[in-house]
Amino acid sequence: MNAMDSKRLVYLPLLTAALTLNVTMAGAVEPAPEALSGPTLQPEGLIAPPEIAPRTAPAATTSTVPSLRALNSDFNSDGIPDIVWRLRGNSTSKGANVLWLMNGTSYASTVTLPAVTDLNWFIAGTGDFNGDGNTDILWRNNKPGPTNTQQGRIVVWLMDGSTYLSTVDLPGVSDGDWHIRGAGDFDGNGSPDIVWRNYVTGANTLWLMEGANLLQTSALPSVGDQGWNIFGSGDGDFDGNGSPDIVWRNEVTGANTIWLMNGTTFGGAVSLPVVVPNAGWQLNAFGDYSGDGKPDLVWRNYTTGANTLWLMNGTALGSTVALPAVASPDWKLESPR
Repeated sequence: MNAMDSKRLVYLPLLTAALTLNVTMAGAVEPAPEALSGPTLQPEGLIAPPEIAPRTAPAATTSTVPSLRALNSDFNSDGIPDIVWRLRGNSTSKGANVLWLMNGTSYASTVTLPAVTDLNWFIAGTGDFNGDGNTDILWRNNKPGPTNTQQGRIVVWLMDGSTYLSTVDLPGVSDGDWHIRGAGDFDGNGSPDIVWRNYVTGANTLWLMEGANLLQTSALPSVGDQGWNIFGSGDGDFDGNGSPDIVWRNEVTGANTIWLMNGTTFGGAVSLPVVVPNAGWQLNAFGDYSGDGKPDLVWRNYTTGANTLWLMNGTALGSTVALPAVASPDWKLESPR
């Protein structure tokens, strides 16, 4: 394998029979909203960690097709989704958050966001929650423990580009079995909705939002096989019907699948190429980086530090493009999703 191939994501051919998920309709159990408690999540200052500086980027294919619409992780309003990173682990810079501003399929520059050193907080998604045309950041504190007094809190950082403005609280969910797995506008009202998965029961549901206000919940089909997990939706409209779709990965078998959605209703499943789970690759983010109006997939290898784009043609893989590597596995690729 040559040096360029080693930076690209190796995928296995699909079997002739298409992979389908064993789905059943979810019951009435939902992530129940709870009263707010504790202080809001505030920034702690700016950290510019040196280890985020990418290596020299390999050659990338730059599309000349203009972006067709604003995306839910476009922090600098250039019509191209950007990439959000969070530093976990125990380094002196832990809790740092940064943006990779993208120029199509190429890395352009890094912008530092406010840090949150409490690693119980996870970035759960991005989207414009207050309708001001800026991408906001959705957070969840979902690590249970006797010393974590804010477990279950959910907040949105309202942003002005890459500048933090204020914090808005959403209803909390203290049940640690429920995890936020992405955000996208499923009901078409212009506000991102929140995708939930229950890691124990296999239930999946949507919080239908109006800005930062929860309107109602909508049950999705359940998936009892705990090997399957949702890795996002965002602006991931893979079949072009105007509704975001939901991307799944089986962390046991390496299978990957897209749920094609009709609004809040499951329409069918389409299989993607298999990526063996023991190779270190994780599916992390979704956005139209090539500017063809079709969402692409962002992969990170937490063993080697490599990062790769799958440039998609609808639900079919077209080609791959290497992104700059980030060696430390403590840097987690968080968004867009």
